[in-house]
Amino acid sequence: PGLHRIPAAELNNDQLDRYTLEAIEDARPFTDPVVTWDTPDFDSVSSRSYRSTVPMLCAIADLIVLVVSKDKYADYTVWETLRLIGPINRPLLVCLNKTPAESRDELSGIVASKFNEEAIEYTAITALPYLAEADFETFFVHPNAEQLRTLATENLPESERLTDLSTLQHFIQAHWDDWTGQLQAEQQAQAHWEKIVTKNIKLASQRYERDYLRDPHYGDTLQQAIAKLLDLLELPGIASALAKARQTITWPVRSLVGFIKKQPLTAEVTPTIDHETQALQEGIAHTLLQLQRTAGEQSTSAADDARLWWQQLWQTLQTTQSELEQSGHQTIKTHQSEFAPEINRAAESLYAHLQEHPITLNGLRATRVTTDAAAVVFALKTGGIGLSDLVFAPAMLTFTSMLTESAVGRYMKTVEEKLRDSQLASARQHVFAQLQQQLTELPMKMDHNGLYALPADDLKNAQKALQALAS
Repeated sequence: PGLHRIPAAELNNDQLDRYTLEAIEDARPFTDPVVTWDTPDFDSVSSRSYRSTVPMLCAIADLIVLVVSKDKYADYTVWETLRLIGPINRPLLVCLNKTPAESRDELSGIVASKFNEEAIEYTAITALPYLAEADFETFFVHPNAEQLRTLATENLPESERLTDLSTLQHFIQAHWDDWTGQLQAEQQAQAHWEKIVTKNIKLASQRYERDYLRDPHYGDTLQQAIAKLLDLLELPGIASALAKARQTITWPVRSLVGFIKKQPLTAEVTPTIDHETQALQEGIAHTLLQLQRTAGEQSTSAADDARLWWQQLWQTLQTTQSELEQSGHQTIKTHQSEFAPEINRAAESLYAHLQEHPITLNGLRATRVTTDAAAVVFALKTGGIGLSDLVFAPAMLTFTSMLTESAVGRYMKTVEEKLRDSQLASARQHVFAQLQQQLTELPMKMDHNGLYALPADDLKNAQKALQALAS
């Protein structure tokens, strides 16, 4: 994983994350089929781009051959790598390359002492000579090369599988926290972000309930139900006369509206929005602002292994704010569309209850206030007034007071409370829940450069597999 296989002719010194794999029919060094990996030097300046691959290859190898010159055996990266791969318990042959015959034994002894000092086990130490201008065939038949081939053949294990899985388990566990540290930090940041989102969405829902649904000045939802009730209160015989009365009462308003509609729109003309839409839009904007501030604070104060995650999230939150707001406005429309039938049902419920109180019902139908209120509703339907003005229309206020003070007053409060509960549930489902989901999934959209960005389930499954490795 992470490497790219290419033809041998395309290998070069500038792209060290590539490899070639070719079949050789006449593999003279060994009698049995083998795969030989020749890794690039892991002590070079460029080795940072591929050094982590060397231990991975060692982990799947049956035999490890360390080829090192007398000038490089003391390099720190050599012993760092040997300490890392030591716990997997593979046969290790040490080949001292380019070694003059006269210093072979002395150098072998020095290297052996170094292994003992580092407490690293090895299988054998051998050496290859330095031949200035020899061809491959000369080198191949040299006694020292034959000794290396013999040692390699003798120490190739017969088993093709790792027999002691507990050893592998201990090895992985010893490095688990180091290997998965940043990944765990990222996933902890993700979990923290989800908690922050949940908290802010809950606060937004509470503000919507407190500042809109429970605000005594914002009774427009009930007023819409009462407007529907006024339609139901009409008697077939007087419907025509009532319509004429409405036209008379609302003529100035309708004339003004018609005049305005004929005028060209200017940049200064802004459409009015109802109280609920305004409250929800302000709630969404406030929530996004709070989350931006929190993400910005975390991007500077979080631990090093999680700071980049928060920085990427903060930038993504800034670039997607307009998109999130527009999406929120659409969910408000969806909520109001889905909730509209509840208003109709509330009106029908009020009308049904009024039918059980005929005196009150007939009194409402006979009063002039009912006609005036119906005219207001007619103005609402024809564009004479906006929904936000419906609450404060005097005729509607008077008619609502008459209902409240009548025999159906207590039932009307029950209907109003049910409307509030239903409206809150609808807003939570269509507005706040949708916003929460988008914000929770926001890390999936951010730039993952420099991050692991693995799902939490992947790490959990890997931990379970590690625990079950030796069972």
